[in-house]
Amino acid sequence: RRPGVPIGVVIMKAIIASEWLKARTVRSHWVLIIIAMMFPLIISTLVGILNPDPQYVSYREVVSIVASSGAFSLLLLSSLWVINLTSEFTHGTIRVTYAAVPARWKVIVSKALIGTLVTAVVMTVLFWLNLGLGAALLNSRGASIIVDGWFDHSFRVFVALVTFAVIVSWFGLGLGVLIKNSPVAIVVVLLWPLIIENLIALALALSGYESAWKWMPYQTAFQGIEGASG
Repeated sequence: RRPGVPIGVVIMKAIIASEWLKARTVRSHWVLIIIAMMFPLIISTLVGILNPDPQYVSYREVVSIVASSGAFSLLLLSSLWVINLTSEFTHGTIRVTYAAVPARWKVIVSKALIGTLVTAVVMTVLFWLNLGLGAALLNSRGASIIVDGWFDHSFRVFVALVTFAVIVSWFGLGLGVLIKNSPVAIVVVLLWPLIIENLIALALALSGYESAWKWMPYQTAFQGIEGASG
């Protein structure tokens, strides 16, 4: 290490480098990233090609479609970070890591930093690529997507979507820390926004707490993104 650099900084950099190596050398991670990228791409392409009345489509509708399909992608990215941690428990490689770094929080923080970076980059590319593709296809068919105000509106939705994706990636990593079992943790990640929250909110509503819906984190976040894109 260079003179004057604290040993703690050197160790943290080494842990982050190790976690980055793990994240980019596992095939299942790349498979999930590719699927997360391709699904919105297919949706944007189909909308751009098959929309029967492209001249009536505005940039708000295109942004809404990209944000909605991106909500599916962020669940896949959350599953990626579940697998990133739980697979180490499954194969026993986490023991080597913890033996080298007894301070376990440093390992978890390093995984969270790598997860934040990768998730933010993937969602950024996903959002602007799909928005550009959808707008280009619709513009070629007579729509007027690129008009005054489109960038400010799109950027607000983009920030909301990326922020939500990063938080969900932390949620997936946290579940991995608690559960340590890939199938169970992935099921919770996928079913929580689709079923579990709805059942909890419904049970509370039937018990007299009609406002319970607004306290459900996933539902509130989805509605916030939809509201920003609408």
